[in-house]
Amino acid sequence: MMQMSKMIRGALAALSLSAVTLGTLSTQAADPVRLVGFDSLPMSAIVDGNKLAGPGYEFVADLFKSAGVPFVAEGQSPLRIAESLDAGNTVAVYFIRTPDRETRFTWIGGLIEDDGFAFITLSRNPKIDSFDQAKSLKSIGVISSDAVKNILIGQGITALDPSPSSVQNAKKLLAGRFDAWFSTINVARYWIKQEGAEANTITVGKTLVPAAGWITASKSLPAETVTKLQTALAAAKADGRYAAFRAQIN
Repeated sequence: MMQMSKMIRGALAALSLSAVTLGTLSTQAADPVRLVGFDSLPMSAIVDGNKLAGPGYEFVADLFKSAGVPFVAEGQSPLRIAESLDAGNTVAVYFIRTPDRETRFTWIGGLIEDDGFAFITLSRNPKIDSFDQAKSLKSIGVISSDAVKNILIGQGITALDPSPSSVQNAKKLLAGRFDAWFSTINVARYWIKQEGAEANTITVGKTLVPAAGWITASKSLPAETVTKLQTALAAAKADGRYAAFRAQIN
């Protein structure tokens, strides 16, 4: 009887050890979070194939590192960002927070909360302060995003010239290839500056749509991971790293 008891205890111990070992292997084998972004400097840029770069990406990547969250960065088309978030285990460097997206994703924290969409024109052309004014334009540059395009289409504006790259939109505007560029103000000003144009080369119309850009996660991302990243963001705002990032892009 005693021998049988020892055998049972030995078997239970072996099972317990196996469970711990399997649990450890499972944790080690967990896929790193996909950190995605698109061509929209100063938030992120795609370089060398599908690698990410840029001030916004570097800031968010630093949050992952300080939080101890493994990640793999991947550049994507703007049209794929929502799809990737829906697929799970993904964080977007920068994604506009809108009412129709509110319950679809997890919102980690604001990256640029004080931005907005406006019509950007060359200074020699009339300033566009309303959607009604924009209806008379022959061509409007816009990022290749259904959400952004739908803002204009919903206002009866359909003469759109979409591009997957903000730098291409900036170049087209400066070359006079379309009448206006509908963009977030931070992105437009950054790229106009990068193209070597003076600030007075362009005119920025009234902000027509608030555009709070957030670090955004899949709805299914584990709460523990979300908390780690939120804690890292709060620390960055407290120790001056976030202020340094804003100074870099303004």
